[in-house]
Amino acid sequence: MASGVPAEVVEAFDINDVANDVYELNFGHRPCQGNIQTLTASDLDKYKAHAWLLSPPCQPYTRQGLQKHSADARAFSFIKILNLMQNMSYRPQMLFVENVVGFEVSDTHDQLLEVLSSLKFNIQEFILSPLQFGIPYSRPRYFCLAKREPMCFQNPPVKNKLLRTPLALSLTFNSTSLSNHDQDEEHLELVCKPIKEFLGFGAVVWYTGGQKSQQSQKRNMYQ
Repeated sequence: MASGVPAEVVEAFDINDVANDVYELNFGHRPCQGNIQTLTASDLDKYKAHAWLLSPPCQPYTRQGLQKHSADARAFSFIKILNLMQNMSYRPQMLFVENVVGFEVSDTHDQLLEVLSSLKFNIQEFILSPLQFGIPYSRPRYFCLAKREPMCFQNPPVKNKLLRTPLALSLTFNSTSLSNHDQDEEHLELVCKPIKEFLGFGAVVWYTGGQKSQQSQKRNMYQ
């Protein structure tokens, strides 16, 4: 894998046909297509996946939308997954959740943290933008990293704090410096690579046919 992490994707899920075409061309495997609300705990158990990567529909939480949160039908699939986790025999050891800014103030976010806490996950949360990693693209997004006990993160002081800088992953903070620095995104030295470095057409499949379906549901499970 490009990340350098030795892992195998045991299954991917998406309801959108075009998204699955692109995924298959890039990775040689067609995701399981359909409404994941039909899945059961035993369906997920059979994969015995150690890590889940979750990117649920963002429309219920976007600031330009109705912000109906868990009452939006497009949130039901993610809530179903959270409920299934509590009834599984082979729960994931690690979770990665991505969504739009606005998810962090939703009741769905509250449900996510409640489930993870009940299952003894250690959690770190961030609002990060590609600009902070040298990529010339301003697109802040919410990220949640979770590891089941006894696994833990290297920086315990950032546990249960919503941070807006990746520096917390590489620096040692005390409570004073953390509170003064973690929201100070404007003072980060943002040095972006030239845009030409991101325009290669090697093995990448570009999809420019418009936005993916509003019902698109993305899930990757890794071993």
